[in-house]
Amino acid sequence: MTDAKLLLERHKPRLVYDSLEAYFAGSAAIWTDFPYTRLRRADGTVLAAAPQLSLAFLGPHAYGDGRPVRAGDVIGETSRDYKQHAAEAHANVRYRNRVHGRARRDDQQRLWLQYWCFYYYNDFQLAGPLLSGGKHEGDWEMVQLRLDAAERPVVAVYTQHKAAESRPWSAVEKAPGSQDTPLVYVARGSHANYFTPGAHWTGVWFDNADGRGPRIDPAVVVLGDNSPAWAVWPGWWGDTKATSSPIDANSPRGPGGHRQWGNPALLAGVAARTAAAAAARPAAPASPPPPVIAVRRDGDRAVVAFDAPDAKGLVVAVRPAGSDEPARTISVPVSGTKGEVEVELGDDRAFELHASAADGNGAASAGAAAVVPER
Repeated sequence: MTDAKLLLERHKPRLVYDSLEAYFAGSAAIWTDFPYTRLRRADGTVLAAAPQLSLAFLGPHAYGDGRPVRAGDVIGETSRDYKQHAAEAHANVRYRNRVHGRARRDDQQRLWLQYWCFYYYNDFQLAGPLLSGGKHEGDWEMVQLRLDAAERPVVAVYTQHKAAESRPWSAVEKAPGSQDTPLVYVARGSHANYFTPGAHWTGVWFDNADGRGPRIDPAVVVLGDNSPAWAVWPGWWGDTKATSSPIDANSPRGPGGHRQWGNPALLAGVAARTAAAAAARPAAPASPPPPVIAVRRDGDRAVVAFDAPDAKGLVVAVRPAGSDEPARTISVPVSGTKGEVEVELGDDRAFELHASAADGNGAASAGAAAVVPER
């Protein structure tokens, strides 16, 4: 087999974010190396915090100080200021724009490339104040490719929540100028992975993946079969617990806690079951139309006038024009068809601004775009 790192670099996905996305895939160390998280037992006993807490401190059976690992152990955020802390982690070049790659053979000895993506927070950002579900600390998603005997991709499988979707390599959209690079359209807030841009009906909600955000070629952190040890740590990457909401979920286990870690073919089976179940889904309702917006600059703020019939909430996102930064977002409830909201910009640069409306059911619209001129 060709060196795993070479194969993983050759076919690493280009992550195409939604225009309103606030959380980008980064090193798993964004969850251990900063002072905002704690490793603790299920009863709340704190075991470690940074700088003692690090990826190297984690293991399948014992921690770096010799204490035993328990399956109920959790790394959780202390302040819940997810936006600020994720932004601080992303600002550090050592941590931002990473995927964790692994070459693994399945139970039929077919070779797969797995790309595990870690996100600081899972936030559907449908309308913030309207929905209490669909949000959790930590988010592991993945893309995997099956290679043939000549080590060329033949099948791609993308995770989508608890489901997955599979396509032959010939039907996968590639990056311009590179037939080796699959495009992965990342859904707003949920980070589900799609083969095409647009609004995707899951049977319960819409995932919006408009593909109008930054396009990132991440660096690959190479993983082995059961190494580094943090990858098979059995604890929880976040302390969020699901409620009765149909869009809610627990924080996830790490890569080694997923069945496809041991046998990549199992995810292809999930994709087959997902396709079969899709026929029984209820018909997709009409998604709300995007708001009509007009933006003016008032010093270090953007004033957004909107017209959004029947909207109950509005999400507004800004990033410096032309940058590859995650968006900064605010979510506000609204009443009436028309109104204004203000967004802090922070400096004199030009900004791109995107706005999405949500209806009373929490379904979010596609984004409307505008440019805030420099001051």
